[in-house]
Amino acid sequence: MASNNDESPGAGLKCNLEHIFEGVAQPVLERLTIDAIREYRASVALAESARLQRVAAEACPERQGELQRIYEHAETEHRARQLVLNNLLNRLGYVPKVPAG
Repeated sequence: MASNNDESPGAGLKCNLEHIFEGVAQPVLERLTIDAIREYRASVALAESARLQRVAAEACPERQGELQRIYEHAETEHRARQLVLNNLLNRLGYVPKVPAG
């Protein structure tokens, strides 16, 4: 498989997301965006928690590998949610108000 080094790693995925959200009705798109904002916020909290646990474990070498993997997974999930959210916001054209709860 040939790779284009000028393309960012998420470029192909972004194109696929644009295709997925194409033709979605505005009310549905807004609801999906609100859900994505909530999930993104949760992923930020999880990634930060994993980072803090990893930093705290520096004095405990036997847990460092495990906590490093947890942190990397949380960061990857966070980045994926960010990509989806960015695409939804671009498609929607504005940041919707997110109700509490």
